[in-house]
Amino acid sequence: MIDKAIRHEGIDSRALLTCFIKRLPLMLTLAVTGAVAGSGLNLILAFIDLSSPLYVSETEYYIDFADGRYEARDYYNAFTWNDVIVTDKLILGNVMDMLGEGYDREKVKSMVSAAILSDVRYLTVTVKGENAETVDKVQKAFRVSLEHFGTMMDEFDSIYLIDDSGIKKEQARFFYWRAAVLGALVLLGCGVFGVVFRFCLGDCIYTKEDIRRYFGLPAYGLLYSDKNNADGRQEKMLAEALMSVSEENERLIFADALDNRIVGEFIRKLGELKILDSKVCMEALDRTRDVAKHEVIFVIPFGVPCRQRVADEINQLELLGCKVKGAVLAEADKGWMRLYFGR
Repeated sequence: MIDKAIRHEGIDSRALLTCFIKRLPLMLTLAVTGAVAGSGLNLILAFIDLSSPLYVSETEYYIDFADGRYEARDYYNAFTWNDVIVTDKLILGNVMDMLGEGYDREKVKSMVSAAILSDVRYLTVTVKGENAETVDKVQKAFRVSLEHFGTMMDEFDSIYLIDDSGIKKEQARFFYWRAAVLGALVLLGCGVFGVVFRFCLGDCIYTKEDIRRYFGLPAYGLLYSDKNNADGRQEKMLAEALMSVSEENERLIFADALDNRIVGEFIRKLGELKILDSKVCMEALDRTRDVAKHEVIFVIPFGVPCRQRVADEINQLELLGCKVKGAVLAEADKGWMRLYFGR
């Protein structure tokens, strides 16, 4: 019966939502921690950038296409220019000749990029490097080579400089709020994944219905944990159910899969609340005795990953000839129950 129930268990979406709500403080803590960590990491990276500054030169050129060569406008786009300016036979070769020895071709090549920001007639060339003097020399060499390229190619009448922003120190990019949002989302996502993953493992028992669904046992009731104030209703329902069982058996024998820890706490709580008549004997199952003649009630802890252990223990007791009459839910969280049932 247990195996069949487990194979057709499904997911209790209301219980999952309740677990999310109960863990909202944790989620908020994770989000704040992620925001602080993200902004802090961004600040560290910004200071690293400041310790090794880059210098940037941006120059804008006007491209005067030759009459009747309008098709060239389709060819010379942003991607094409990035290839053209670093081609030895076209521009880069002349640049290296002007710079002379002492300049690495690949290094110079990596310093330069081209962009068409709007109109294809306006070309922006950016030179970026760690040394301002080197950036200036490379920028001037590319300017001469690019203007020469404009007079040499049939597609153009000319290419000439229209704006030079000079050499500027690149400012460190501080994206505090973006880094904070990203960090918050990352840790929050990890928290959400953790809640869903833990819940979907399906190894926790939250309600009396879970007991019936997973183990095929009648659920006699539940007791709240010591952290919750007793409201009397659940205690009364449990007392009525257990009294009906005690009428058939002078003793109430309880068992669990956690070395009787839960059973001991459960029996203590029953005694303190005086739920049962004092003549009813309550004790934990002694597995050293002959258990075949016992009828036991299984005590299942609320929200503890133990479902598989409980199922194994019930099967083992039944194999030994011990009859498991039903189960009760112990150490339940009243706040969780109120959220789940909406009252």
